[in-house]
Amino acid sequence: MLPLLTSARSALIAVSIAAVATVSLAQGAGKPIGFSLEVSADGNLNPTVTKVRVTTVTQGSPAQAAGLAVGDELIRVAGVIVPGTSASVLKSHMEFVPGKPKRLAFKRADGTEYEATLTKGPSQ
Repeated sequence: MLPLLTSARSALIAVSIAAVATVSLAQGAGKPIGFSLEVSADGNLNPTVTKVRVTTVTQGSPAQAAGLAVGDELIRVAGVIVPGTSASVLKSHMEFVPGKPKRLAFKRADGTEYEATLTKGPSQ
């Protein structure tokens, strides 16, 4: 029964991280960037991110203009490799400051990698 409890706890942590990532990318001060993520992680006290996948891309958003697509995997953000990084370290790199560009690297399902620079717009 312990493995099930650990899996459930990891899933809960992953959902919590995903909610934080989604909010920081699509909400807050400034115009939204226009995408959300699903985060998978392993561990309990200091979870390690195993995978981050794009789940939505808003029509007409900066994310769509940069070429993001549902299913793409985030592999680097601001030079930090995503899989294998602790969630606490990654969280600070996932915050977008209005007007400050952030470089992200993604991998498509076919293995093709691409980079996108996204900037959160200023508040209206």
